[in-house]
Amino acid sequence: MCPIVFVFGNFRFFSYGFFIALAFITSIFYLSKSLNKSKNKIFSQDELSSLFIYIMFFGIIGARFLFVIVNFHEFILSPLDIFKIWHGGLVYYGGFISVLIFLIIYSKIKKLCIRQLGDFFAPALALGHAIGRIGCFFAGCCYGVESNFPCAVVFNNKYSLATTGVPLHPTQLYEAFGNFIIFVFLHFYSKKKHKIGALFVFYIIIYAVLRFVIEFFRGDYRGVCYFCLSISQVISVLLFLIGVFYICKRE
Repeated sequence: MCPIVFVFGNFRFFSYGFFIALAFITSIFYLSKSLNKSKNKIFSQDELSSLFIYIMFFGIIGARFLFVIVNFHEFILSPLDIFKIWHGGLVYYGGFISVLIFLIIYSKIKKLCIRQLGDFFAPALALGHAIGRIGCFFAGCCYGVESNFPCAVVFNNKYSLATTGVPLHPTQLYEAFGNFIIFVFLHFYSKKKHKIGALFVFYIIIYAVLRFVIEFFRGDYRGVCYFCLSISQVISVLLFLIGVFYICKRE
């Protein structure tokens, strides 16, 4: 599509970085509005801003870390490329797990309920992820396998990370649309009376199913497979089982 928006001298403005930034900005805006409308405020606006900086940091570090592990063969000869995240290369589950670990530690220190934190952040996770996937589409990363579907797209830009010149499944848009639907569901469900933790668990379960299915249509390198499943699919299965177990236990 359009990996580079414009070039000014030696400076290149990448669409992927733009959409990642937009995803974070939109998420913090949504969370700020949600906090203002909340009757039981978990923390102040200033605390949210500070916390979100840590979330961005650990999210990007974790997402890049898992990408490097999955694609380690690409970085052996060029280790400095590890830091070039503007070219694309973030695995969502890596960021999700690292942020979750951080929030668990944060909740222990601040004596907050981790389930309540999860419910608060869940809709914003889906919304930010949806916008981020649009960035993947523009960059050409996370592309799909060849397809003759009417919705197939052809990447022709020489800077695109996708296979060029052949129709491919627009898996980035599939996931963007799926995440947006999850966001809409969680947004309206959050306004209804529900058990603490239910919102976050529903997010984990629904996204795990979405990601598991979309992985079958991905055409980029998926890393070492386990039982014919990619690393992301294995994580999806584990999170799905944990989510279902939690719901059954709470019942």
